[in-house]
Amino acid sequence: MDIFEQTALSLFLNKLSRGLARFFPETKFLVGISGGRDSMCLLYGLLTLGYQRLILCHLNHQLRGAAARMDERFVISQAQELGLSLRLARAQTEQFASDQGFCTEMAGRELRYAFFAEVAKETHCATLLLAHHADDQLETCWINLLRGTGTAGLAGMRMESARRIEKERGNTLHIIRPLLRLSRSEVVQFSCERKVPFREDATNLDTNLMRNRIRHELLPFLDRRFGINYRKAILRCTEILADEEDWMKGIAESFSYETQLAYKKLCSLPRGLQRRILRQWLLKQGVPEVDFAAVERIRSLIVLPLSKLAKVNLPFGVHARRRSGVLFLERPPHLDC
Repeated sequence: MDIFEQTALSLFLNKLSRGLARFFPETKFLVGISGGRDSMCLLYGLLTLGYQRLILCHLNHQLRGAAARMDERFVISQAQELGLSLRLARAQTEQFASDQGFCTEMAGRELRYAFFAEVAKETHCATLLLAHHADDQLETCWINLLRGTGTAGLAGMRMESARRIEKERGNTLHIIRPLLRLSRSEVVQFSCERKVPFREDATNLDTNLMRNRIRHELLPFLDRRFGINYRKAILRCTEILADEEDWMKGIAESFSYETQLAYKKLCSLPRGLQRRILRQWLLKQGVPEVDFAAVERIRSLIVLPLSKLAKVNLPFGVHARRRSGVLFLERPPHLDC
């Protein structure tokens, strides 16, 4: 082993260890495992650091035919070889996407988190480790920028975040991304030195997908034109925006738990705060996938004269109404909180 390889191995483990600094090796974790390089490196890194109470979670999205079945078998064999517990499920992702009006990527994400939530409840383990790294963060930032996102999208993924899994009980799934300050190249170096087994996903080379176009075309072009250090600058921006997003979210938070919003009070607030309050309010009221257009439609109930508009349509059959000085929602039964 030469000096470079030793440094690659220790660098990965040191950064992973810092990402888990507040957890003892005896902590029980759920670990999202696709069978790909990133999640397998996370798994082998955890084992190297002495974390043993791991419950592997693999969802077969059934999007890639025989390749997906081979991924599933690979994860099963790895769990058996390492003596780890495994929770496995299969999902009809394309059907779900069609039923919900989601793109395939969004449908897959929703199904994964629903699966993780079920495993969390079954195993009484509410801390989930995911293998997103700094290059994933950079790609996500560009995707959201090209879609015209606000600060929430540009802030990207957090090292630690939470997702509600039982509304009636207030139970939360805690999500940790301990590789988020590691680059893809650092993960690759670790996989080579540690000889981590993994499965290649051929769809990662498909440049018809936006993320892959960004990964294989946009980012290499920017690297050539501006040097690789620009990546650190953008990632620093995501951290700054994440802090500001938390601050602004806190201001709007007190409004979001109300089932009705007072029209006059909203009218008196700055436009940016109106948008933030309405977005958080819609999400808290169980409206999925709230985008800018949906927020602007409901904001039209505030900015237009009272005689002009009293109802707007939102996604998934939800309606927002203004009546007797308040805004409120009418929802289909399956979206009732």
